[in-house]
Amino acid sequence: MRVKKLRILNEMKKVMRLALECPDIRLADRYIEILRRISMKSRIRIPHEWKHFICRGCKRILIPGKTARFRTRRRASLTVITITCLRCGHIYRKVIKRKGK
Repeated sequence: MRVKKLRILNEMKKVMRLALECPDIRLADRYIEILRRISMKSRIRIPHEWKHFICRGCKRILIPGKTARFRTRRRASLTVITITCLRCGHIYRKVIKRKGK
């Protein structure tokens, strides 16, 4: 069972690499659809590092500068990344680090 999971994760890694390196945005979106289908069918979660590049609203690829805007903001003791999807307008924030903790 463990070998099967590793094989599926390797396939997912290949698809994600293709999506991030693809110059055609429509094809990259298709790769993300395939990645999500593989994940759902095999019941294996998409790794956390890759979720930064998938919009939670429209489920399409987020490419900084093309389909998404990534901004960092510092407030008092927090550093926050604000990610805006330029297609659907979905905005979400991630706390990177807190000072003093």
